[in-house]
Amino acid sequence: MSLPSLLRIVVTVTAVLLALLLGAGVCLACDCLDLSAPDSFKAADLVFVGSAVTVNNSGTEGNTAFRVEQVLKGTQTGQVVISGHMTDCDRLFQSGNAYVVYARQSDGKFVAPTCLATHVLPGLVAQQPIIRYTSSPRYGYRAVVAGVILLLALGLGYIVGRGSKRAA
Repeated sequence: MSLPSLLRIVVTVTAVLLALLLGAGVCLACDCLDLSAPDSFKAADLVFVGSAVTVNNSGTEGNTAFRVEQVLKGTQTGQVVISGHMTDCDRLFQSGNAYVVYARQSDGKFVAPTCLATHVLPGLVAQQPIIRYTSSPRYGYRAVVAGVILLLALGLGYIVGRGSKRAA
């Protein structure tokens, strides 16, 4: 095997590995724009100040129960459950913390995506809430970019392989 052929193989393998490494991280990322508090308020179905009473993040679904202290938008009072599927798009909550929660309703459940402005209120203590957070992951353009990178790497490998056969 001559040096140019070996160099082409190394370049091809490096390009394919680089494409796989870059594409893998992109495919797992959540695809949404972070919204400001005013934009989150407009996009949300329910906005409230509440304390996380119970957090159950076991398996592939997470549920957080909130005690609603003050409703800023919507009609829910008392307790709310936020659900999630344990993806990058799901906001994770800690029991005992108070939050301003911006939630959307999906399939009859409330979800608090990471792109909405939900945040912790420091210094407040939780008591007894219930909230569900369920959101399906959205991969959008990032998956397309990963696919294009992979196709480019495969095309480059094909061209290099074809060129090495002609040179031999």
